[in-house]
Amino acid sequence: MIAPPKGKTLATVVAEKATVNPAHPAILYGEEVIGYGALRDMVELRALALDASGIRAGDRIGILIGNEPEWVAMALAAAAVGATLAPLNTWYKAGELAWTIRHCGLSLVVAASRFLNADFAAMLTEIDREGSAPSLRKLVFLGDAVPGYERHDAFVDRGRAAKAAGVMLDPEAVDPDSPAYVLYTSGSTAEPKGVLLNHRGVVENGFELGQRRAIGPQDRTWLGTPLFYALGATNALPATFTAGATLVLQGAFEAGAAIDIIERTGATVYYGTGNMSRAIIDHPAFTRARIATLKKGNAGLGAEYKRLTLVEMGIEQAVPAYGLTETYGNAAVGRFDDPLEVKMATDGAALPGQEIRIVDPESGAPLAAGELGLILVRGNVTSGYLDNPEETGKALRPDGFFDTGDLGTLDGEGRLRFHSRLKEVIKSGGINVSPVEVEQLLTTHPDVRDAHVVGLDDPVRGQLIVAFVDPLRPVDEAALKAFVKERAAAFKVPHHVFLRSEAQLPRLATGKIAKARLKQEAAEMLAS
Repeated sequence: MIAPPKGKTLATVVAEKATVNPAHPAILYGEEVIGYGALRDMVELRALALDASGIRAGDRIGILIGNEPEWVAMALAAAAVGATLAPLNTWYKAGELAWTIRHCGLSLVVAASRFLNADFAAMLTEIDREGSAPSLRKLVFLGDAVPGYERHDAFVDRGRAAKAAGVMLDPEAVDPDSPAYVLYTSGSTAEPKGVLLNHRGVVENGFELGQRRAIGPQDRTWLGTPLFYALGATNALPATFTAGATLVLQGAFEAGAAIDIIERTGATVYYGTGNMSRAIIDHPAFTRARIATLKKGNAGLGAEYKRLTLVEMGIEQAVPAYGLTETYGNAAVGRFDDPLEVKMATDGAALPGQEIRIVDPESGAPLAAGELGLILVRGNVTSGYLDNPEETGKALRPDGFFDTGDLGTLDGEGRLRFHSRLKEVIKSGGINVSPVEVEQLLTTHPDVRDAHVVGLDDPVRGQLIVAFVDPLRPVDEAALKAFVKERAAAFKVPHHVFLRSEAQLPRLATGKIAKARLKQEAAEMLAS
């Protein structure tokens, strides 16, 4: 165990580590080795550039790039000026980006002009020109120059000029209880919800979950998941920096490249999802010897996910964990030295600063150890959803507990066992998907009358997205999948589509679609 940092924002935490050991690697990316001192200097220039661009405490800014050092530097720069960072999903299409920028009221966005197959310059400049995001004052692009917009190097030069002119900022003055992030997550509603997370919670919960994983200064954390998700932004990132460890970044996940990077860097901490574990194991270049430096990290949730990490990959000190974006990534985490049978059977105990209670879903009455009920979390939980008092009121109870919408049990030693989701949200490949949103996308197809989407349990992905579509005219599964893919991020595309007439859809006595029976039907068809 190590001492917690004194800083209460990630910017001050990194500055604190830089003062003690400036040469110690903070980030490894390709051939780049960025020490804590160099990262602190990067953050200072970008914070000064934000200040010179008129960004003040309470403003919201966005970032739209892959897992690279600039993402981290901009996130910390936002923290240094007291701005709230909205990490934008690099899988989003133009409509999703426009909605998020508008809903979040972003003043400034730093984006890659292109990333993988996405032309973000075209998407964002069109959003800017058509005025669909009226709060947006400034776009800054990395990579190819975009006529009429500021290049990233020119943006950083603003900070350099401000520093030369003697401008100074005081990151210590930032209110640690103000929002550090607004992270968008899908749930049972049609539109994503902006989860507000404050600086203090990111740092304190991040430190504690890192210590359950036994992360120390000597460790190198390989991050396979995108930084724009909670597993990156509020889990791997603070767990690494609060311990003074090294973050190993991979621009975008690909299993073969991941094996190469882990081997080359000697990464010791694993931060991947179940489908990533499966992809690494199944890759022809995989051998246990090539990833043998991985000793600890995230073993995930669910027996198959945990087995892949702990047994097949041989990362024996990895830990199970339970949490949501709203609980700063993790609320319960196992111990690195727990026996394998304990890790396989349970999902960890509440972190310091977190309280977990199991209650009757109907009455709200507390339940005894071993009894299955609704999981409530109090402590390091979201203050609410941005501009969404209705959903905030549903999720946050008057006593301060957050309603997770999940079912589970607590044993006599306080270890949690996740059972299932009470809400309709589908978790596929570690990503929350709203069935309502997918249904609405499908029903905009000219040949579709209605659509009903369910999640079907899968040992590797967690859940599959299965759609039952009532067609107006003949249409095939491939066309419907392509239709969704053109309009939304790839993770929202159904894995399976079944065509059913209205008369063939099962209904309850109330007339509502019987989704439990749809799930059963899907399971039977896919098993045959």
